[in-house]
Amino acid sequence: MTEELLELGKEYPPQGEEAQIEEILTISKQSMQHRSHPPMMRDQHPKSHGYIQGELMVEEDIPENMKIGVFKESKTYPIWIRFSNGRSARDPKTGDFVPDTVGDVRGMAIKLMNVTGEMVLDAPDRKGEQDFVLMNNPTFFIRDVQGYINFFPVSRAIQEGKIIFKPGEVPQVPTELQAKFQAVAYAFPMLQKISAKLTTSPLEITYWSATPYKLDNQAIKFSVVPHPYGESFNPENAADKSNYLREAMTKHLASKDAYFDLRIQLQIDAVKMPVEDPTVEWDEQKSPYVKIATIKIPAQDFNTEECKRLDEKQSFSPWHTLPEHQPLGGVNRARKRIYGELAKFRNEMNQSE
Repeated sequence: MTEELLELGKEYPPQGEEAQIEEILTISKQSMQHRSHPPMMRDQHPKSHGYIQGELMVEEDIPENMKIGVFKESKTYPIWIRFSNGRSARDPKTGDFVPDTVGDVRGMAIKLMNVTGEMVLDAPDRKGEQDFVLMNNPTFFIRDVQGYINFFPVSRAIQEGKIIFKPGEVPQVPTELQAKFQAVAYAFPMLQKISAKLTTSPLEITYWSATPYKLDNQAIKFSVVPHPYGESFNPENAADKSNYLREAMTKHLASKDAYFDLRIQLQIDAVKMPVEDPTVEWDEQKSPYVKIATIKIPAQDFNTEECKRLDEKQSFSPWHTLPEHQPLGGVNRARKRIYGELAKFRNEMNQSE
């Protein structure tokens, strides 16, 4: 498909993608089984900073072409939000998560409740749920499904010390991994940039969908922007620096509410704002984000055993959605099977042990 023929809001799946997704599922299940369990942790974003109740209030005065799906009218939805770290690696000796002081992808997953209408996936246990999955960067670090397959063995080799990065030097890569490493070399500067971001509190940073979604026949991206709260949490003052992100939210929500704006960006150029390559940032100067809803997180105690139990059992997928908000692009097509099947696999393994 040449650039001249690309259309707004359209997907262009490559041949062989389904087989690639099946391969990713096999790799992911094997990886999860090899980690210490029970409990079997999530394959992605296993460390939670809090599973929190709130509400999403759709604005009244939004553009007509955005009054679609869950945004078609001004109303308030009860929501659950899970804040998390992306890194799945754990200390092999203690089993502890990588401390929060280490740079990482930070996630925000939002689940709207009481949504009416037929969903894309037939999931009776998820009836009335609409999920939004976001991260602390406007772009994703992998371009397509094949990129995942190349990235997995390279990432594992880095964790095992078989691939070594030194400042100012060409990375030392084993011969057998050279081809895969070169294929995803673009991902590592992006991951380093994300990891270098200062995170004072999950309630104080901006999140993006990074990947595109439908808004009826349009393609869009989401962002969630925090309201200013005054003085930021200082990680240096945390009682437990390894888990300071949970501590930051605990202290904030002990006495005051938190707010975010939910915003939408429209695709207006099918070439420069591609659907199939989420590593490309859509230009905000050409297509600014528009606020469509306010998220309110009321003051609360979320450190209860019940909240932690619900957190661990819960699953999020961008495919828990109305058709009007269907995910777009290869990364999201992979998520359609992977998120659901890995969540089912994890819960079944935990129930059997």
